[in-house]
Amino acid sequence: MREIEAANADGLSSQELVRVFSERRVRFSEANLRRYVQLGLVPRSHRIGSKGKHQGSRGVYPVRAVRRINLIKKLMGERYTLEEIQSKFLAFQDDIENLEEASNKLVDAFEGRLVEQPAGPRRERLFSELEAIKRAASELLGAVQRLEKLLTPAAGVRRPRGGGVADPTELL
Repeated sequence: MREIEAANADGLSSQELVRVFSERRVRFSEANLRRYVQLGLVPRSHRIGSKGKHQGSRGVYPVRAVRRINLIKKLMGERYTLEEIQSKFLAFQDDIENLEEASNKLVDAFEGRLVEQPAGPRRERLFSELEAIKRAASELLGAVQRLEKLLTPAAGVRRPRGGGVADPTELL
């Protein structure tokens, strides 16, 4: 899973997503992807333009979509319906992931500005403040994830009639 994420840090097209799963003999199609996106189970793609005249743009899904699809396929293997997956397992996932991405983006932007500051006591204070922000953001994210787990207790419960795989990493 980490290899896939590292190799595709900028995201994957719908065809690339399908290929990732088909190479591992997991049944998945672009129609499945469209359905998952329509239900809000997988984040929407964003458009990436190409340089040059008449090059157009292409839709790219965030790399986290691979983990999400993997989880969906695992839960479906345990006989959960898409609607159950949507309500019991992924109700808060997009917002939590967006919170983490926004926090990381903001911290990176602050760091970019801080390195431009002249050396001295003010710069050191600003870096200390940034470290405090990083800790607070990490604590907030941890608290949000803990609350999400408490509010979606089914996420830790296996279906007795299930089949499927035992672990989401077994698919990929």
